[in-house]
Amino acid sequence: MMPRIGIYGGSFSPPHYGHVEAVQSFYSSMMLDKVLVIPTFIAPHKQNLATVSSEHRLAMTRLAFQHLPYVTVSDYEITKKDVSYTAHTLAHFANDGKLFFLCGSDMFLSMDTWYRPDIIFQNAAIVLASRDAALDQACLLKKAIYEDRYSAEIHILENSVRKLSSTEIRAAIRRREDVSGNLPQAVIDYMKAWHLYE
Repeated sequence: MMPRIGIYGGSFSPPHYGHVEAVQSFYSSMMLDKVLVIPTFIAPHKQNLATVSSEHRLAMTRLAFQHLPYVTVSDYEITKKDVSYTAHTLAHFANDGKLFFLCGSDMFLSMDTWYRPDIIFQNAAIVLASRDAALDQACLLKKAIYEDRYSAEIHILENSVRKLSSTEIRAAIRRREDVSGNLPQAVIDYMKAWHLYE
């Protein structure tokens, strides 16, 4: 049997407990053999976002997931040093096993506008982790469209996912607020050592 491989990409600026809990739910619900967590170099929809370096984001992501033995944090997109297209990444890993791509509601609703959605749906089953009940009906409508148009395989995680935002966490750090309930301590220590987001 081909291994069942989860793919979870993002800016991870910074990686927080919402990311970690989403991966834990993803792994158990889809009965995966492993999960590849892949920080982007430059996300197509965030090219103008001022953020910390990709090297810092990679280091923090490795710290955030270091306690999960089934997770490998991959530097694939960062070492390419180009805009990170999901279609390219999934095509790269497609021969390694059966791929499952984890995404949130906002990403899921816009997936048909991404670069080469046909390649995305061809190479991976899509797993939706919804954080916003208000979008659930819209997601169900999109699910039907994707299944009809692309013969997509789509799963919806039943477990609730903590609603956290890296954007809001960065703003809280700049306001010198306590973010210890939202970030792994190793990530907090790293950010303090390098004075990130201050």
